[in-house]
Amino acid sequence: MPKPGQVQTRDELTEHEICSASYVGSGEHKVTRWWGGLPQAWLDAGGVASRPGRQQTTICRLASEAERKQATEWVRDALANGYFRYGDGDKTFPKDIWYRDATGQFWIGRCINSVSGEYKGWPVDEVEKREIFD
Repeated sequence: MPKPGQVQTRDELTEHEICSASYVGSGEHKVTRWWGGLPQAWLDAGGVASRPGRQQTTICRLASEAERKQATEWVRDALANGYFRYGDGDKTFPKDIWYRDATGQFWIGRCINSVSGEYKGWPVDEVEKREIFD
């Protein structure tokens, strides 16, 4: 008998669940005022976003309400097309999603509420994309 996989197989997300998912963003990836309020990215002495003792913070340039709505569509598209990966402990929604926008930019989404389907996200370059998915 083969060993069970690390992550259980799951039922597909329903259309209702996909339509309820949203992009809420995160101040830790913002350096300008955004729909959620003031930016919270930590800037070092040189003005570069970083987190002391951790990897460099990637800045998300989405700040307007229109951009939030667009990112919500990206989240829903990623979920509808299977561009996601569940992790141990995930509830209804998968922890990691990804999307490639019309300009070719890759975006990573991280679920911050696995029951209601709320995501934050940020752009990644090709090197970061390979590090995450390889």
